[in-house]
Amino acid sequence: MTMGLASDSGAAARGDLPDAVRVATMGAILLFVLIGADPFLDGTAAENAASRAGGNLVNQVLFLILGAASVAVLAWRGREALRPLATLPILAMLGWICVSTALSIEPAVSARRLISLFIMFGGVVSVLVLARDARQFADVLGGSVLLVLVLCYLGLVLVPERAMHTALDLIEPEHAGSWRGVYAHKNGAGAAMGLYVIVGLFWAAMGRRVPGTLVVVLAAVFLVFTNAKTSLAMTPAVLGLSWACTLSGSRNWRRLVLLGPLALLLVATVGSVMVPAIGAAVASLTSDPTYTGRTEIWTFALENIAKKPITGFGYGAFWESVFYGGGADATTWVNRATDAHDGYLNTALENGLPGLAFTVWWLVLAPLSDLQARRRERGQLDPLAMLFLRIWLFGLMVAVFESVFYQATNTLFFLLCVAVLGLRFSAGARLIEAAPR
Repeated sequence: MTMGLASDSGAAARGDLPDAVRVATMGAILLFVLIGADPFLDGTAAENAASRAGGNLVNQVLFLILGAASVAVLAWRGREALRPLATLPILAMLGWICVSTALSIEPAVSARRLISLFIMFGGVVSVLVLARDARQFADVLGGSVLLVLVLCYLGLVLVPERAMHTALDLIEPEHAGSWRGVYAHKNGAGAAMGLYVIVGLFWAAMGRRVPGTLVVVLAAVFLVFTNAKTSLAMTPAVLGLSWACTLSGSRNWRRLVLLGPLALLLVATVGSVMVPAIGAAVASLTSDPTYTGRTEIWTFALENIAKKPITGFGYGAFWESVFYGGGADATTWVNRATDAHDGYLNTALENGLPGLAFTVWWLVLAPLSDLQARRRERGQLDPLAMLFLRIWLFGLMVAVFESVFYQATNTLFFLLCVAVLGLRFSAGARLIEAAPR
């Protein structure tokens, strides 16, 4: 098969890196992102229920280490490794987030978030350019995911009160019994498990059938017990849609199969609070037209987007500053919310409508063009391209219900960026040949 990561031609002149260094660095980056700085969070602790606008010291130290490692890796690879990423959609997105940070209602909060975001992007690129070939990338990614799954299951046995929600949790005790593993919330755990099913399928397709299948089974079982409705629905949907898009090489067919369901989902959800007729139609077709109370917070988000439609309130500033907890005293769902529960609305709220437009450009439309370019060159979607496609589509669809985008510590957003930039490398850089065993 072919692999879509940047070639080693530029790095060869600087001296090769031993595989042990490559694997250790990639593994360390992935494990930090997949596990986070606060595994097995105590849901009964008051400090974990408060706003974290001031940041977490351990997380900040680990991010600085990640930043230093990324700088070293990118300096070793040189500018030519980054050239395929210098596209107008990506540069426009990064530039506008900088503008949003400069005009933020809470500049210090936005600046910290911006630094973390750039470090995260450095980690994404480092993982992509460190891999010698597709097999090494698959083994490190698959092995890291398997280790995280083992930790999640061990948590259920050794510290069950921290590996699942309990009735004593200060936030959302109604989720008692739902598994969350190393993650802070069942929805985050559910999204991670959906991703791990996809990674397991990729690992198996690369010739590691036994460990790949084990990852799929462990992740699928854990996903069921998270009770995360969004991920439970989206995981099989993404697998089905990714298969359907291979039935034809037509650009229009792929747009219809991949973007059509996403558009319908947005119309049926956010559209239901914007257009009364759509809301009435949804209410007649489903038993929960509020999408577990999300329509209330979507309405709140839309009202505030209208107040600052161009610049937004500032990157990462709205929910973690004066509006934390809804900015009111009433005990409502909105008052307990810490994000818009929709990545598209959350982006518009923080970065304005231009920020949303740039996000759709670089995160939705450009990857589809890169995917088509890869297929045109190779004639089919190999396991690596299928991995990137599935992660990309899963991220976009989950973002309809969760604020995924631009969360520097979010597992799904990190792997979504790996997928998007991996497709970009596939379309813009010389490919390395590697065959599965």
